[in-house]
Amino acid sequence: MGTDLRFVMPLLRELNQSHKLRRNYQVLCANLDLSVQELQDTASAVNEIEPLLVQEGEDLVLLKKLDLLDAKTIFDGITMRGRFALKDVTLSTNLELIEEKDNLVTGDALIAEIQTQGRSLRGTKWLTSIGTNIMLSMAVKFPSYQHLLGFSLAVGVATVTSLEMLGVQGVKLKWPNDVVANEKKLAGILIESVPTSDNEVFAIVGVGLNVHHSKSIDRNIDRPYTCLDDIGYTLNRNAVCISLINELKYAANNFKRDGLASFIDSWHRHDSLLGRQVDVEISSHRIVSGRVTGVNKLGELILESNSGRTALRSGHIVRIR
Repeated sequence: MGTDLRFVMPLLRELNQSHKLRRNYQVLCANLDLSVQELQDTASAVNEIEPLLVQEGEDLVLLKKLDLLDAKTIFDGITMRGRFALKDVTLSTNLELIEEKDNLVTGDALIAEIQTQGRSLRGTKWLTSIGTNIMLSMAVKFPSYQHLLGFSLAVGVATVTSLEMLGVQGVKLKWPNDVVANEKKLAGILIESVPTSDNEVFAIVGVGLNVHHSKSIDRNIDRPYTCLDDIGYTLNRNAVCISLINELKYAANNFKRDGLASFIDSWHRHDSLLGRQVDVEISSHRIVSGRVTGVNKLGELILESNSGRTALRSGHIVRIR
């Protein structure tokens, strides 16, 4: 997205707190220190992401009240160590933390309102919207790459637990990196690792979570997805961020101490695949099939079939029966 997005969030905040969600063009230009052309370009940039603005006479009107994030509210609710930042726009929260690897400490967290080049585990794009989802990244330091085995499953459990702390029920886990509800994707997890100058490694934990419905995502997505609104839970995004960050920090500490062992029972309780027949693509030329019997302490998916038991460290679920 090559459009200049610097003024998108300032404009939306101005309208979101205005009377009847509208404000005169000239007033907006004065308050935001923009020319009329810059304001029109910014309004067009908003609508390219999410259809939110219309012009009525001399006013610019926001079509609905937005659930915008507030840095102070989130920061005040965070427990345990680590810094927090909220950015209006970034290419990718994961990428930004990776680029800051020499200045990170465990627990550092970054959230963006707009992420223009977010991506998922298989390299697909995590679609962006405004005021509807959460795009969070957190840094966790480990002694070596070997210590990361199974960590993505612990992050999945932490994500589900953070929602349960807010009263959300019926959310499941789908190996290796999805949180689902009613068989549809609610959240995705992407963990990227980067070496440090002291010969350790940072795990950059990315979580994308759908909170509210988005018309733009509806238009552009090519697979089933859902959001907290759709499954009957209307939650404030700030509250969801706080619960998610706190639970991720708690889970990271437990994982560093005990590994995946302390998360296995919770994973099995929430496992959407347990007992089901699946086909797993483990390479472009090989698919493994079997009945899911759980996961082990390395985070591997355990399949049973007529040929015996198989443990898969990675793969893509292509069919569930």
